[in-house]
Amino acid sequence: MGDYRFIKFARTKDRADLILNRPPRNLLNIELLEETVDALGKAREDESLKVLVISGAGGNFSGGIELHERTSERVGLIMPLFTRMFDYLNEICGLTIAAVEGEVSDGGFELAAFCDVCIATEGTIFWHPEISFGLYPPIAAAILPRLVGRNRALDWIISGDKISSREAYRAGMINRMVRDGELMTEVDRYADKIASYSAPAVIWAKRAIDRSLYTPAMEAMRTSESTYMIELLNNIDPHEGLSAAIEGREPKWRDK
Repeated sequence: MGDYRFIKFARTKDRADLILNRPPRNLLNIELLEETVDALGKAREDESLKVLVISGAGGNFSGGIELHERTSERVGLIMPLFTRMFDYLNEICGLTIAAVEGEVSDGGFELAAFCDVCIATEGTIFWHPEISFGLYPPIAAAILPRLVGRNRALDWIISGDKISSREAYRAGMINRMVRDGELMTEVDRYADKIASYSAPAVIWAKRAIDRSLYTPAMEAMRTSESTYMIELLNNIDPHEGLSAAIEGREPKWRDK
């Protein structure tokens, strides 16, 4: 289903698989997001789809948005694509499963958190490093508090600390934790179980929950994105933080 460069997308009987294919870190750039949006656009129109599995090639899920794509010249191009990816993901009828291992950071963390179910290996590491660039993760700011609570979400975003799978599991960020090397075995088992159920039962159970929870979450995403694009990026420090990260030096914060 589609000839892509930076993703792989395949549809079988009741399931679709989308693999981020830009190893080693599967960083999100404009081209990868364009392809992802195209594939998710097909998936959201497929009312017979019971399960969508999103994973990463090469042992890492995703290190998030590439730094160069965040500069003032590019951010206006990539952020609408990034937001559309979550819009389309939200509109998929079937269950969405993030199969994660290795690095899950930045926008990759947001993508994993937004899926209906997250299955991770014991060695997976989650973190939001954006604060060190003078930024914050807009999707996570809307979604994480609903998953792990306000204070823990704030800590994860503001500290930039790395989070183990065990901590993420205890906090409710991930649903199932498996041994390293056993990820797709568990994902396939779980996906096959969901696919064995009635499509209307799966779809309407998901919609019933989403209508009570994610309608305000989608509104919160719009507010967070607007804050990020209009209020945060109108300051000097975000641009200094990105320049410093790209150049490999310590940022010189001006606190404005």
